[in-house]
Amino acid sequence: MSLRRAQAEGPAGGPAARLYLVRHAAVTVRPDQPSEQWHLSFEGRQAAEALAEEPFWAGLGGLHTSPEPKATATAQRIAARHGLPIRIERDLREVEGRVWIAEGFQERVRRYLTGEPIDSWEPREAAQTRVRGCIDGIAARSEGSEVGVVSHGLALTLYLGDLLGLDATAAYQLWTGIGLPDVAVVDLHSRRLEREFRDAGAVK
Repeated sequence: MSLRRAQAEGPAGGPAARLYLVRHAAVTVRPDQPSEQWHLSFEGRQAAEALAEEPFWAGLGGLHTSPEPKATATAQRIAARHGLPIRIERDLREVEGRVWIAEGFQERVRRYLTGEPIDSWEPREAAQTRVRGCIDGIAARSEGSEVGVVSHGLALTLYLGDLLGLDATAAYQLWTGIGLPDVAVVDLHSRRLEREFRDAGAVK
């Protein structure tokens, strides 16, 4: 199913709380270190600060973030600006076992999203179950309030792919379109994607 069709077929409903899905800001690539240890670049820190200035954060009840430094640093800037509590959620971490390569990484992701085993990467179904379970738990505990989740491109793609029933092609298209940083919004009641990543329209 395509992303557009998945959104169009979402059930209609009244006003609902929102789940803000945030991808971390840009990082300094360190090939000598595992990617889960990478930190925000200077440009990434500036972009995270700019993202924190958006007014919609003030309506959130809190932020839940991956433990990886690039995610926590993004979350901390948003939280500091709006006085939001932060909770570390280990299961929001990125797909495990990935080895960064300068060439061919996108092709590996494309194959991974079809379910093909990729070297040492965490199996797709296991990662999808982990991330979906974590975010569903966060949503269930929100008791109707708006909450934010700060995670990673592939982890968020797996979550939305499962939520919206996307096929591998649509999931890959989604992944390639996520910025650094970026925000998408899910209607928690209808489980519908209300705002896409890199949506030109502002969140109200």
